[in-house]
Amino acid sequence: MQQMFSDPARVQAYLDNGPPAFAPGHAGMLQMVSVLLEERLAARSELLVVGAGGGIEVRYLAGIAPHWRFVGIDPAPAMLELARATAGAAAGDRLELIEGTVDQAPAGPFDAATCILVLGLIADDGSKLATLRAIRQRLKSGVPFLLVDQCLDLTAADAPMRLDRYAAYARRSGVDERTVAEARDAIGKLSTMVPAFRNEQLLDEAGFSGQEQFYQGMAWRGWIAYA
Repeated sequence: MQQMFSDPARVQAYLDNGPPAFAPGHAGMLQMVSVLLEERLAARSELLVVGAGGGIEVRYLAGIAPHWRFVGIDPAPAMLELARATAGAAAGDRLELIEGTVDQAPAGPFDAATCILVLGLIADDGSKLATLRAIRQRLKSGVPFLLVDQCLDLTAADAPMRLDRYAAYARRSGVDERTVAEARDAIGKLSTMVPAFRNEQLLDEAGFSGQEQFYQGMAWRGWIAYA
């Protein structure tokens, strides 16, 4: 397991068939995230990246902001290993990776935070709200927080259609049929996703203000809000 992502081919497979292949407009979304962060951040800033496993987000932001520093938190060791392989060359010693949840992240305060394609994996039993509150507690007052999430109500009558769209987009992206079928099945059984309006409620409840939706790609949504 330790060397799983030392193979460049494995890293490339994740970059090709991971989030960019399943989230419509993924590259444009990251570009928008960078624009929104740059509105408020100084040249030398420190960002908290919640769910940093994989490293795509850090690699992109480190490439366009050569003096930003990043603290990434993720509970999955293999995904952190992948993040090192993906983002290491771009971020270098500006990246610190920590195994755990946001509760194990340093107190900060940070100049900004991101939580991209992560919140939908956390149960809405108080855990989503606790995660958002823990992020806000680690931010300076008034700084930006970027949340991007897949928003599906699997109890809704149109849920099968939306899952079919999810699969069709990945298939059109070139993902093989077995991977597409497995991903659709996994998402269809995921009880932790919530509709978009619920994420907006949670941002308010966590104490963020000025929220604005900046991105939509099929069932994916992105918001900026301020601590």
